[in-house]
Amino acid sequence: MTNTMPAPNLVDLLPLSDTPSWEQAACKGDPNHDAWFPYPSQDFDYARAICADCPIRAQCAEFAAATGQSGVWGGHEFDRGKLIRA
Repeated sequence: MTNTMPAPNLVDLLPLSDTPSWEQAACKGDPNHDAWFPYPSQDFDYARAICADCPIRAQCAEFAAATGQSGVWGGHEFDRGKLIRA
């Protein structure tokens, strides 16, 4: 018998982004929202520079991969959880 875990749903994921460590995110409150969701032809140097010194950079990228996020997370660009540009 195969024991498979059900895919997480939104209710399961919300606590992950609500942990105290997210308060330390360097991007918290950044007003330049478009920089975090670049088009494939755009660079993401602005977001990457902010992520460079972020104390939770690794956790942020792991969260994006684990939860299927898109945009710049942890200094990398993701598309539905898949790393597309580092």
